[in-house]
Amino acid sequence: YDMNKAVTKIKSLLKEAQDIAQDELGLENIFYNERFVELFMANELGHDYGNNTQGGDAYDSNKKKPVEYKAINTRSKGKGTFQFHWLSENKINQYSQTEDMYFCIRDGVDIKEIYRVPTKDIIPHLKRKSTGNKSIHGHWGTNVNKLINELNAEKIK
Repeated sequence: YDMNKAVTKIKSLLKEAQDIAQDELGLENIFYNERFVELFMANELGHDYGNNTQGGDAYDSNKKKPVEYKAINTRSKGKGTFQFHWLSENKINQYSQTEDMYFCIRDGVDIKEIYRVPTKDIIPHLKRKSTGNKSIHGHWGTNVNKLINELNAEKIK
């Protein structure tokens, strides 16, 4: 194989994706924190992508309420866990503004499964791991089995 040719092609395709996101969707940095995954989830769920780096990731098109997305990439983490970082009071308050949380299992760019859990069912877990103040050191993670068995997640896809 020709390494230079392959890298040049990858760069060209990523540049094209970046340009489409910016020029057609107004998304300035589609690769920041893998925001393209949130965009794909919003599209899959029929949500309005929020293009936010703080607060809800998108808006439920029917309820007009913000929603939060979490994803696991099976290519890099196997079964993995969904991560909630920086659990300060402020972060939990931001999560509390959302109505539902959606959890995605993906294989690279392909979304394989999506589960929905009402935010009110997640908040108690976050509060237990919260710092209880402005510190951002709180952390909580969960996996698909816990979502299904303990939080009664609804499988959307």
